[in-house]
Amino acid sequence: MKIRAWPFRRVVQVSVLMALFALPLVSRYSHYLYARQLDKLNEQWAGTTQGVLLEATDATMRIGIPDGEGGVATRRPRKAILERAKDFYGSAWSARIFGVSMTDLLAAAESTFASKGITWVLFIGILIPLIATFLLGRVYCGWVCPMGFLFDMGYKLRGLIRFLEIRPLNVRFWTGNKYILLGIGLLFSLVTALPLLHYVYPPALLGREAHSFVMALFDRAEAGRMGLVLTGLTGASLFLLGLMAFEIAVAPGFWCKSLCPGGAIYSLLGRYRMLRAKRIESTCTACGDCNRICPRGLQPMVDKVGMECDNCGLCVDVCEPRSMVFRISLKDGMVDVRETSRPKGPTGRIAAMVCLMSLAAVTAHGHHIMGIPHYSYDESYPQAPVLKLVEQVGNYEIQLTSYPGNPEPGVRTQLNIYVLEAKNKLPLDKPVKLSVFQQPAMGPKKIIYGPEETSLNENVFKFYPTYSEEGNYEVLIEFDDGGRASSLRFPMVVGEPGSPWRAVLWFGGGLGLFVVVVRAVKIKRARRMKDA
Repeated sequence: MKIRAWPFRRVVQVSVLMALFALPLVSRYSHYLYARQLDKLNEQWAGTTQGVLLEATDATMRIGIPDGEGGVATRRPRKAILERAKDFYGSAWSARIFGVSMTDLLAAAESTFASKGITWVLFIGILIPLIATFLLGRVYCGWVCPMGFLFDMGYKLRGLIRFLEIRPLNVRFWTGNKYILLGIGLLFSLVTALPLLHYVYPPALLGREAHSFVMALFDRAEAGRMGLVLTGLTGASLFLLGLMAFEIAVAPGFWCKSLCPGGAIYSLLGRYRMLRAKRIESTCTACGDCNRICPRGLQPMVDKVGMECDNCGLCVDVCEPRSMVFRISLKDGMVDVRETSRPKGPTGRIAAMVCLMSLAAVTAHGHHIMGIPHYSYDESYPQAPVLKLVEQVGNYEIQLTSYPGNPEPGVRTQLNIYVLEAKNKLPLDKPVKLSVFQQPAMGPKKIIYGPEETSLNENVFKFYPTYSEEGNYEVLIEFDDGGRASSLRFPMVVGEPGSPWRAVLWFGGGLGLFVVVVRAVKIKRARRMKDA
């Protein structure tokens, strides 16, 4: 019996996608548990979406932990559950699972170029993804990336487009575009000390949207607004939907094959991977099935695979003579990968040098920005939810708490910033500066608070911004890390703004669907009349 790779691959992809929503859910659950509000909320929200999610999370977190605490055999093991919850933290961009930190290689590259240095904590975070890439190649793209699964599901909708009498296109783009985008993005970070690529990197966008969605869901519940609605989502969701629509109707695999900067890094670093899909020439019937099914547009039937291969296993699964197999090897078959997969001209060499420089960059003056770091709600605060950010920047561990976690317009908000040395936990004795920017749907950012500088006050730096209206904001923290200017940014949602394009999307989408259906009905009716 032939064991196929695709079921295992789908299980991994779906698990990662579910984890993007489960991690912020565990964070919110642990907040309620710490504040001793869980039982009350379970009773209050019984039968609602939020109540079901909390009960399911509670049942899952208690697996393997016996009941009993404080001498009461039937009491929920609160302390043991809270300790377990600390092992689940983050998103697809940066996460800590079972106490092990893992960071996307693109996030690490951007941070390294922006700060002109790589810290020990960042190196530890990329260790597992880096080793996996050297051994298995671009396996993150084929097996782990949540967008890979969504793009695959979107591809199946091409049949629906044909049913609606629309002929989908199959436009091909040069695969070297992603190396150019990677080089431009990293060069921008190097020159400006600011990250750029994470604003267009689908896994990072999806992780942020998942976190915002879950948190807004429970924020609504605490305000008495129950149910499952598309709240907390931003323009990033429209970007992802637009990207999927483009792939479905115009260019299947466009992003992954041609434009993904993360895929460019994984391809370059996995070029000399050990595990490869290889062809047994003696048994190959040259049927071409492996070429047709390859999502990257490669040609495994003639050994033209190269560093673009993500070891998805589809060519191995579809091969009936079993001529395609996984083997340990440092190069492809008949054709050298350098002649088949590398972008033409100097693009590939330049991008490869840029990636390698990121690991060897020396420490210098600049901003250290981790992109979008781990998020959670502060479980130790017994009243309203408090948004909490914890990240290590240079030699310091930064914790920022916002009360309330989801501010309302016109209400004075308290931001507490703790800056502690990572080794000895001593607080920073230099001033910290904070600025708050409003991010409109169109146009430049508008500063609404600061830059405000304050000194240490009882081991904490305190700021009190007021947000004038509902919307999406960005908080910028700046401080001196041993002569190097470091900064950290994170988004803040005020009120319940949703997406400013939501009404346009619903109206335009509904109108477009109506026109398409009417057109399809006319074409099918005319065809039946002609056949009759």
